[in-house]
Amino acid sequence: MYVRICPMKRIIIEQGQQIARKIENETDRHIGRFCQFELRNLKRLHDYLYSPFMDHLMVTVTSTGNYGLIWIFISLCLMFQDSPRKSAGYSILIALLFCITIGNLIIKNVVRRNRPFFHKNYKLLIKQPWDYSFPSGHTLSSFAAATVLFFMNEDVGILAFIYAGLIALSRLYLRVHFFTDVFFSMVLGTALGTLAVKAYETRFFGFI
Repeated sequence: MYVRICPMKRIIIEQGQQIARKIENETDRHIGRFCQFELRNLKRLHDYLYSPFMDHLMVTVTSTGNYGLIWIFISLCLMFQDSPRKSAGYSILIALLFCITIGNLIIKNVVRRNRPFFHKNYKLLIKQPWDYSFPSGHTLSSFAAATVLFFMNEDVGILAFIYAGLIALSRLYLRVHFFTDVFFSMVLGTALGTLAVKAYETRFFGFI
């Protein structure tokens, strides 16, 4: 059915669109070139992978990484088993402690990087995160825990890394982190997981 728009209403709509484009262009001028590059790549990734199924999958996957709960649950299960699984359980908790202290409390508040949706008006599928973007806490804790599991058993560790990679992908797909947030977190998480294993082996924490 054809709906006729009166000339005055058409003029108002066109003016509104022009103002919106001017605001977007003005915003882009105040965003650094590298940030614009990352925002464009986030859009490409999302558009390439987009489907209703992926929306549901990525929201589900990312929710399992909230507060590192899946890794805390795994660590508690391992702690009540025989060594080396018991050692892995304690090591995961140590790794998560490192992640919270170094990643969330120190680096995030030193770098103070705004999240992608601060620069672009994305329609988020999850609750808007309240903290800073760099590094990605979900990715950091996931790769730290996966590294510990890899030390315990390589086959289990590979599966854990695959799942950690899915969690990292979900943070990009949902556009709550930049690529550099996630990449740095993968590297740092692996390092902190290794450090946690060594700390447990040397009984650095004494009371464990």
